[in-house]
Amino acid sequence: MQNTKTKRSIFVDFEMQPVDHREHPDEWSIARHEIIEFGAVMLDEKLMEINQFQSYVKPKYSEEIQRTVEAMTGITAETVKDAADFSSVLDEFIDWCFLEESDFNVYAWSGADKGQFTHEIALKEITMTDKLSYILSHWIDYQKIFTKAIGRKLAVSLDKAVDACGLNFEGQMHDALWDARNTSRLYRLTSDKEAFKEMAPKVKHVLDSNENFTTSLGDLIDMSGFNVPH
Repeated sequence: MQNTKTKRSIFVDFEMQPVDHREHPDEWSIARHEIIEFGAVMLDEKLMEINQFQSYVKPKYSEEIQRTVEAMTGITAETVKDAADFSSVLDEFIDWCFLEESDFNVYAWSGADKGQFTHEIALKEITMTDKLSYILSHWIDYQKIFTKAIGRKLAVSLDKAVDACGLNFEGQMHDALWDARNTSRLYRLTSDKEAFKEMAPKVKHVLDSNENFTTSLGDLIDMSGFNVPH
């Protein structure tokens, strides 16, 4: 499931805030949200975490953080009041991605993050550099890969996937850095193709069950034979 031609794997997640469509209808037609937090972790060729990136972003087209966003992410207007703008944080993120000279792929849980990323690049009129183009062309929807690997048609949320695989979700859900890190933990677990091939039907069974996800993979199989990532 991993690309052996690349030496690094970067896992990214964004937290977002809706654009105020009443005040900014033209901008809303281009991008309906703005990123208010970047989170990413970097794995080496041995799938060990070697670096992390986290930064809040000050939105341009909304004065207040929406209550539902604040409740879900813990991000408040005070949190982003003195944060850098999207362009500045994007530059920092790109520089971070290219700290090492080796090639890399970028993974995110679902296609929503890349969609937001590309729409906001258009909204903020960001120049398409070679490095930015590389990131976009090496971007992979890992949720789609995971869903296919377990033989499931319907997508599943990150926390439910982590739980079904017998892992405990680390950190806070809807925190960009922790969401990125937990995605990387799933990737590490599934990188052993043969082991996960045996594991996949049981994961699917957990996700397809009607037990409100109270059953975990650890209840179904012995996890001692797996190198469970921490």
